Amino acid sequence: MLYDFAIMKHHEFFNTMNDMIHATSSIDLSIPTAVAVSGGVDSMCLLHLLAQYAHEQNQVLWVFHIHHDLQTVADEWQTLVHDTAQRLNVSFDTQRLDATTRVPAQSTEEWARRGRYDALAKLAQQHGVRQIALAHHQDDQIETYLLQTERGAGARGRSAMPRQLERHGVVWLRPWLDVPKSVIVDYANQHDIAYLDDPSNNDERFSRNAIRARLTQAPLNIRERRVILDAIHTAQREQTEHSAWAQSILAQHQAVHRADIGECGRLRGIDLAGYLPEQATILLREWMAQMGWRMPSRAAVNELLKQLSQPTLNRQMCWRHPDGWGVTQLKNNWIAAQLLPSGEWFLTEPLRQRIQAERLTVHPRKGGETFKLAANRPSISLKHAYQMYEIAPMLRGQLPLLYASECLVHVVGVGDVLDAR
Repeated sequence: MLYDFAIMKHHEFFNTMNDMIHATSSIDLSIPTAVAVSGGVDSMCLLHLLAQYAHEQNQVLWVFHIHHDLQTVADEWQTLVHDTAQRLNVSFDTQRLDATTRVPAQSTEEWARRGRYDALAKLAQQHGVRQIALAHHQDDQIETYLLQTERGAGARGRSAMPRQLERHGVVWLRPWLDVPKSVIVDYANQHDIAYLDDPSNNDERFSRNAIRARLTQAPLNIRERRVILDAIHTAQREQTEHSAWAQSILAQHQAVHRADIGECGRLRGIDLAGYLPEQATILLREWMAQMGWRMPSRAAVNELLKQLSQPTLNRQMCWRHPDGWGVTQLKNNWIAAQLLPSGEWFLTEPLRQRIQAERLTVHPRKGGETFKLAANRPSISLKHAYQMYEIAPMLRGQLPLLYASECLVHVVGVGDVLDAR
């Protein structure tokens, strides 16, 4: 959703406390709602206001807190949020992230962000919550634009954060994108709202923190803020046009993907080499957005196109996303999938339950395995079966073989088999 820039100019950046309060009161609390609260000043103020409105309207409000398990003070944040929710008489729940789930190529910053949103969505599902309010503000929006611009992002990245987004079955609301940080801090001081500062915000090894430190040392004036916000508005309009065009193209090539083996998308019969480089980039970014991926840098997308759009492509090749995703080509398909760390298996929950119930053992392929797909069919090799079922080479190493004693009974991605020995 695009915000009304004309209104924003009229209010000189929507920078009064009354405007902040009005933006919060516009949230429809008759829709089951939660507020994501870290314990910082922004989310604690949003909790304070929403709790007040929930009681006035006799509506239920949930407070969701995510424990990142990265710092010793994280327990203190959880305690503060829990106690505040209890004092304000609103419902509270929390989920703890597992730091061991971060893949080697993934930054701590990105792992925490992705894990936080996944955990919030799970909490929403558990409690029947349909929308979650987030306390991102105008300074966050400016930082996002500068961060994406430095990464060479396209219109999608330069559009910064949307005011409203539906993903994972939840509507995410950001009512304060026109509210400067200073107004929020003033509100906290006026109402004696307790909050905690995150010491990691001072760690300039994180890209966003480095930008924030730069802006603290040399704050933007009103004209500079207006230029950036105007650029965001322009990028949002551009992105809307790009997205509509890309969706119309992609819709012609969407194919059913194999979620049971880790795939998250397939495009059939699309020839990206037939588009201009900028058009191919827009198509790939839209496809990634549809799958919920973080947008890679322009250089990374260019490398993807370089690797996978060549006529002499080695079909064993795949492009790897920093967050553990992969893209490859198989026949006339572009396939996107989750790539697991070496030694881990992709197993659906029904398969895990079957392994336990039937006491099956899990083995990697050793080479030379043969089996029958049915008693009246000839024996085939494992490689032949993978080709028959269009399983991309990049996925085969994470799909195990299941044995009952010494007998091969199931090939993940292929199905039940008869051992040909």
